[in-house]
Amino acid sequence: MQNTKVTLYFSKDSCAIASMAALEEAELRFDATPVGMSPDGAGDDAFRRLNPRRQVPVLTVGERIFRENGAIFRYLNDLRPQAGLLPIDSDEQIRASEWIGYLGGTVHPAFRLLFRPQRFVGFAPEAQQALRTETRSHVQKLLDEIDAELTGDWVLRQRSAIDFYLFVFTRWAGLIKAPLPNRLAAHRARVVELPAMARALAREEEAYAAPPIAPSPSS
Repeated sequence: MQNTKVTLYFSKDSCAIASMAALEEAELRFDATPVGMSPDGAGDDAFRRLNPRRQVPVLTVGERIFRENGAIFRYLNDLRPQAGLLPIDSDEQIRASEWIGYLGGTVHPAFRLLFRPQRFVGFAPEAQQALRTETRSHVQKLLDEIDAELTGDWVLRQRSAIDFYLFVFTRWAGLIKAPLPNRLAAHRARVVELPAMARALAREEEAYAAPPIAPSPSS
């Protein structure tokens, strides 16, 4: 396996940090390749051939291409089950799928409205501000609801890649200066201290010390 080139394409402060931490947890050697982000999406023409949706993360393993955190978690868990990225217990597997669907399908799109309002209401400042105001209230409600569901140190009974994924949104809450409820704040602090996440954050910072792959002029 490790004779095969493994590359993770990611953007700064993006949800791809969850997959990068999962790769670190699985103890795979991989290249972390930064991708430029424009208002219309990620990357240049070469990156679009890997993902026409122009989104990160993208993981390439030789000629194989994996997109989306949930799919990358599944691939890595099958490859390195000893890393415990996803549960063994069938009920916990279902709960993991629920969280992946909820975080990717409900929580992430809410933040997208804040980060890229022009995609939804155009460039009029008044429309963007109105959208942001309503969305901030909705995001805070989502954070409060997630906080209420946390009953232990980790999202599931045992630590898993879902904790890396939830970290994405507690990190984004900091970017928009949204207050974290107590249990979510404690969860974020625990995840930051995990060696795999610490290495992922360090690699992100190191990668962006050099110029990222720039978006194409037509982006």
